[in-house]
Amino acid sequence: MSQENLQLELLFNLSQNIAARQLLNNSLLQKNVWRTKEDLCLKVQGHRQLLTINFTEISPDWFNLLTKLYTLVRAKPGQPAMTVINEINRLKSFSKRLSALAIYSPDKIDDSIFEDFEYYLQTKGLQENTIQTYYSALSNFFNTCRLEGWLDVNTYWFKGKFKAIHPKNNEIEYIPEEVWNQVDKNLYILPEPLQRMILLLRTLGLRAGELLNLSFDCLRQRNGEWYIRLETEKIGEEDELLICEPLLVAVIKQQQNFIRQRFGEKYEQLFCASKKWGRHQEGIDALVFIPQPQIMSLKSFNQWLNRFANKCNICTKSGQIWHFTSHQFRRTVATVSSNAGVDLLVIQHTLRHRTPEMLKHYIRRNKKALSAELEELMKERKYVNVEGKIVDVYKPKNPVEELIRRKMYQVTTQYGECHRSVLQAPCQTVNACWRCEHWCTTDEDLPHLKQDLERVEEELKIVKREGLIKLEQGLEGDRNNLKNCIDALEKVSD
Repeated sequence: MSQENLQLELLFNLSQNIAARQLLNNSLLQKNVWRTKEDLCLKVQGHRQLLTINFTEISPDWFNLLTKLYTLVRAKPGQPAMTVINEINRLKSFSKRLSALAIYSPDKIDDSIFEDFEYYLQTKGLQENTIQTYYSALSNFFNTCRLEGWLDVNTYWFKGKFKAIHPKNNEIEYIPEEVWNQVDKNLYILPEPLQRMILLLRTLGLRAGELLNLSFDCLRQRNGEWYIRLETEKIGEEDELLICEPLLVAVIKQQQNFIRQRFGEKYEQLFCASKKWGRHQEGIDALVFIPQPQIMSLKSFNQWLNRFANKCNICTKSGQIWHFTSHQFRRTVATVSSNAGVDLLVIQHTLRHRTPEMLKHYIRRNKKALSAELEELMKERKYVNVEGKIVDVYKPKNPVEELIRRKMYQVTTQYGECHRSVLQAPCQTVNACWRCEHWCTTDEDLPHLKQDLERVEEELKIVKREGLIKLEQGLEGDRNNLKNCIDALEKVSD
C-alpha cells in the first residue's frame, strides 16, 4: 500500500474515534514546528533554551501524524519541556531506523524491528541507562497508541527491559585535586560573574540549572542565619539551603549589585548571559564578558569553563587539557565532603538527593581516606566487659574478614559489640546491654560511655529526689557497670 493510502486509511480509522477526532481538529497538526511554551504551555527552563519541537524529520507520514497526536496527549501544561523534547527525539531516531529498513507500514513493526533497533543503539556506543530511555519512549508511545485506539502494536518485547542501573564510580567524572588547585590559582582570570558562579557551584554543590536560574532575590535571612532559595531542577520544587560560609553571602550581594548597575530593576535573575563574539575575538579576548539580560544557557556555561581551561592551560597530571562539565563540581563537592569526614546524611541533605543510594554513586573515596579507614579497621582491639575485665584481645587478619565478623553477632548494639554465641538461646537482655556479661567495649567506645555515664548520673539525682527506690537501684547498677568499663578502658588505652 502506498504512503498516501496508508495515511488516508489511518485518518479514516482515527475519525471513527471520538477522542481522536477532537485531536484531529487541532490546528497544530498542520505545522511541523511547535513552540513548547506558546503552543503546548510547557515549562521552559531558561538555561535549556529549547523553545521548539521539530517534527520535520519524522517519517513515514502515518508515524509523523501519530507522533504529533502522542505529543498533544503527552504534553501537560506546566510540564518541563525537556521531558517531552527528549521523548520525541527518541521517537525521531526510531523513525529514521524505520526509513533505513524501508518499513513503511505499521503492520511490519514487530519484535524483530525492536531487536534491530536495540542492536543499532548498541553499535552507537550508548550507555545502558541511555538505551533504556529509548525503550521507555517507544513503550510509552505504542502503549498510548493502543489505549487511545489509534494503532495496535504489541509491546510485550519491552517486558523485563527496564532495570535499575547506576553508574560505577570509575565512570563518573570528578575534578582531580591538581585540576581543582589550578582552578583556584587562575580563577581571577575569569570575568567576575563567572568567578561567582564557580564559587557557588563548588561550595554549595548546586546543579548548573539551579545556579543559572537563581532569582535576583534568592537570599533569605532568618534568626541571624543566611539561606539561598532555589528551585530544585529535577522535581521543580522550591527549596532553601543554609549558607555556612559568610563570604558566599558577600559574593551573592556583589552579583546583585552587578545586575542592578547593568540592567536596573527590570531583570529578575541573579546571573545573566553574555553577548556572543565573533571568531576574530577569540584567543586573548575569549574571556570578555558582555552582559545581556537573559539567562545563560547550559551549553554556553560549559563553553566558558572550557575556554578558561584552554586559556590557563589547566591540565591533568598527564598533561592533557581538562575538559569541564558543570556537573563535575557537584560530584566533586560530594567526594571532598565525604573524604573530609562529613556525615553522609548531611551531604545527602545538602545535595538534595532523595535517597542515600543516589549519593553513593556520587562519592569516590580517595586513597588517603580509604587507607586511614583500613588502618583503623585492622588495628588490635582489647575488649572489656561490664565488670571491667579484659575478656578478649583481637587482631584482624584482613579487612573483609573483620567486616564479616562484625555482622555475625546475634544482637546489634548502638555501640560496643555483643559477644553472645549464636548457638545459645535467644538473647534475654535485649535493650539492656549494660547489664549483660556478653556486652563488650573497646577504647573506641569511651566517648559514648562517658556521655551515657553523665546522663545516668543526672537521672539518679532526679529519682533520688523523687524517692523512686526501684529505679534508683537499677540506675546505680548501670552507673557501676559504666564506670567499670570506663576505668578499664582508660587503663588499656594508656
